[in-house]
Amino acid sequence: MPKSIENLFVFLLLSSLLCACNMIGDKVIERGSLKVYFSESTEEKIAVKFADFWINRKYVGNRPQNIKITEGESYQVFQIRLILREDFKSTTEINFEELKLLGQIQHELNSTVFDKKKCELVICDNKFQTINTPIPLYSKK
Repeated sequence: MPKSIENLFVFLLLSSLLCACNMIGDKVIERGSLKVYFSESTEEKIAVKFADFWINRKYVGNRPQNIKITEGESYQVFQIRLILREDFKSTTEINFEELKLLGQIQHELNSTVFDKKKCELVICDNKFQTINTPIPLYSKK
């Protein structure tokens, strides 16, 4: 078999494998520029309710927005993993007004969307790696 056909075959095989695995193993709800990722263990109706809340409160802007809902390490809370800005780093300070707004959003989510298990907002980089949890529900002891 010619080398170019072998390469094409390998490429197609790997591409289909990656698509089948969904690379991050998450499901996604797309609503315009908003994408809400969630895992198998998170109920889809919670992710849909969250997406509706986010859109109804007009937290969606013009730029694409990716949010991931996961269960915390202790499984006591859901984590809403937000990518605030591309340039946000662990050394970036969250000012009082931003902290106040994040607290308000977290409170509204816990009173309207997450009724059985509460949620906390987690600031992440563009790969959903934790940078900061401004208002943790349960502090580590």
